[in-house]
Amino acid sequence: MKHLVIVRGGGELGTAVAHRLHRVGYKVLILEKSRPSALRRELAFSDAVYDGEKTVERVTCICAENLKTALALTAAGRVTMLVDPTGRYVRKFPPHILVNTLDGREDESKRELPADFRIGLGAGYCAMEDVNCVVDTIRSYSLGSIIYNGRCRVRRTAEDTIADGGFLRAPTEGMIKSPHTISHIFRADETVAEIYDDRGQTVPVVTPIDGVLRGIIHDNYRVTADMAVAEIDPRINPAHCSLISDKARCISGSVLEAIMAFENGGRP
Repeated sequence: MKHLVIVRGGGELGTAVAHRLHRVGYKVLILEKSRPSALRRELAFSDAVYDGEKTVERVTCICAENLKTALALTAAGRVTMLVDPTGRYVRKFPPHILVNTLDGREDESKRELPADFRIGLGAGYCAMEDVNCVVDTIRSYSLGSIIYNGRCRVRRTAEDTIADGGFLRAPTEGMIKSPHTISHIFRADETVAEIYDDRGQTVPVVTPIDGVLRGIIHDNYRVTADMAVAEIDPRINPAHCSLISDKARCISGSVLEAIMAFENGGRP
């Protein structure tokens, strides 16, 4: 019998995991914070927090207003989101599998939340300590590897850097606004967004390269200095902005493999 899967984090990776699991018949609940900061918003179910629902590649996630609604939507097989950054509602759901897509280095509750089976994404989690297994998230020959003892190594390649595009960082603290939508094409030295600081000054966020706007944080989000606020993809293909990436698909496939192995009596 398939378990309910609770995914912590509705960004790009969490969305890819939820999308794949829903497509093969799992019931999926996503836990998100009240003001998500995902940049690749066309690929992130986390936008449902702002708009009530979000569709990615023909699958729609609905943000529930409360726990009762979330239970009903999940039982009906809808991809459901609930604002719950600390996981306090996890104990309210039936036996489940927990997939952690948060930064494991900052996830203080990673060892505390109950689950039949825990999966962590990335080097911030340690199998046999925090979770039952870890999925490698760095682009390399080991991308998507399932680790049942220890951590995946932290490493980045030139290919990973190119695929991740160019992240633009906030030059100062303040409220961000941009008139541009995701998939807009920019030339080098053009202004992508503006930050209104506490002194009433406007500071531009400028792209140093040509590219397509692959992601940008929501308007009126309060950013901190040096925070990633937008992403420019130098491959300049607007279609990429609304498609789950090859990397995210690989990782979501590994999560599905780990879950199926657990449910079929394989590795713990």
